[in-house]
Order: sequence, then C-alpha cells, then structure tokens
Amino acid sequence: MLDKEERLKLKQQEREFEEKARKNREELKKLKAEQKKAKKEQRKNSKIARKAEKKKAAAKPASTNKILSVFPIRDYLETEGYFLTDEKKIIDLFQIQGRSYYDATDEEIENMVLSNARLLQRLSDDIKIISMNYPTNTKQQQEYISYMLKRPDLERYSEMLLEKLETLQALERDTTDRQAFLMVFAENKGRYEEIKRILSGDPYFNVRTISREKKENIIFQLNNMNKRVKV
Repeated sequence: MLDKEERLKLKQQEREFEEKARKNREELKKLKAEQKKAKKEQRKNSKIARKAEKKKAAAKPASTNKILSVFPIRDYLETEGYFLTDEKKIIDLFQIQGRSYYDATDEEIENMVLSNARLLQRLSDDIKIISMNYPTNTKQQQEYISYMLKRPDLERYSEMLLEKLETLQALERDTTDRQAFLMVFAENKGRYEEIKRILSGDPYFNVRTISREKKENIIFQLNNMNKRVKV
C-alpha cells in the first residue's frame, strides 16, 4: 500500500496530466478554428479571382485569327495551279497513280524499292503521302449517258440507259475509292518546278495533276475528319 506522501504525489501527477491534456485540447480546438478560417478565406479569394477572370474574359475582344494562325494556306494561284502560304511558300497536291504488284516479279519490286529510295534522297523538301477514301466520281460517265438519252435514234434504249444512269448516281452517292495523294512543299517557284521535274522522271512513282476542286476537297477532309467529302 501507498503511504500518505506517495498518494499526494500521485494525485499531484494526475492533476498535472489533466491540466496538460486540457491545454492540448484547447490548442487543438484553436488550431482547427484557424484552419477553418483560412479555408473560408481561401474560398472567398478564389471566388473573387474567378469573378475577376470572367470579367477580364468578357472584356477581351474575341480573336478572329485563331483559324488563320494554325492554317497556313492563304491563296490559290489559278495560273500556276498551287496554293500559297502566308510566307509565300508553295503547297501543291498530286494524285499517285497506283498499280498492282501481286503479279510483279521480284526484280520489278526490287527496282521499284530502289527507285523510290533514290527519289526520296533527291527530294530534300518536306512531302506528305495521304491515303484516304475519296468519293467515287462517275460524272463523266453520267454526262455521256445523259447525252445518249437526248439522241432520238436511241430512244428505244432509254429504259436501259436510265437504269445505268441511276446505278452510276448510286455509286457516286454511296461508295468511295481508296486513293493516294502526294502533298509537296516548296520554298519558291524555282524549287517547285524542280520537284515536278524530279517526280516526272521516276518511272515507278507516277503522279498526275488534279483539279483545284479536288485539292480543296482533300484539304477540307484532312482538317475535318468527321465530315464526308461530296463531289
């Protein structure tokens, strides 16, 4: 058993412990109050900042140069058949004439690979090969059948001709062809002519010129992937 002095000492320790615990509780309560006040002040400042940003955005005039800042083409020269950029550089498109190599010999394929490698070495300029589904174009065939339908001597074949015309119209409306195009970039007209000369001299990489309408359709499709080109 504890004597009187030891009991008094133990009670004194308990009182000290309780006093310390009380002080700790008060400090913790004070700290929580300060944190709550700081958070409230932070939310208030954030709200004020957001309102200021909205006012600033509303006061700022809308930019009308956003598309032009990322889209380099500015003009099309009808006489030359190519596009000009804001820096007066040239962009043009050609159609790549494909051919089947399923029945080609190993020698033909090897020659094609070597020829294309030499072509790429000579073309130090930027180029872009584009492959896309382009609408089937049957306008020429439709015009010919429409002409035949107007001929009196072919009136007895009109039903068959109308059927062919409808088929061609359906093909153009509902089907696409997988086509490949070459986009070239040149610093000036002299270099552009040199690129065309290099391309025309390669027997395994045949390209042909295309109309302005088709070039614009290709560029439209490249910049609007969710839109379908109509011709």
